[in-house]
Amino acid sequence: MATMTKKPAKKATKAAKAPKAAAKKATAPKAFKATPSTKVRTRSQVIAELATASDVKKTVVKEMFDNLASIIGADLGSRGPGVFSFFGLMKLKTVKKPATKERTGVNPFTGETQVFKAKPASKKVRVRPTKALNALVS
Repeated sequence: MATMTKKPAKKATKAAKAPKAAAKKATAPKAFKATPSTKVRTRSQVIAELATASDVKKTVVKEMFDNLASIIGADLGSRGPGVFSFFGLMKLKTVKKPATKERTGVNPFTGETQVFKAKPASKKVRVRPTKALNALVS
């Protein structure tokens, strides 16, 4: 009686190689190339482009922007430091403008004296670009 020996299955080695190849394909990052727009992009267009570039749902990108807006508001608010650095591209800063009293002065165009109205105190947000943003533009 002849004994039969089992041969190693080739399918098992192919199956073992397949997950490794799939894992390599899944981890390969996509190269995103931003293209300039002919018109000013709307908020929804920016959200859609970011969602496709990062393979994330649009609702997640919207939520991220809403969270970023609340963080900026907290930092620029009265209890925050008054400064927010936006990823090394620009710096947002709160500037407090004091109130001015009513005063008389000379109109530079006509030379007549006039009364300039009083203005209340106010807060303004100033945006200052950084070197990195200037380098992107030039």
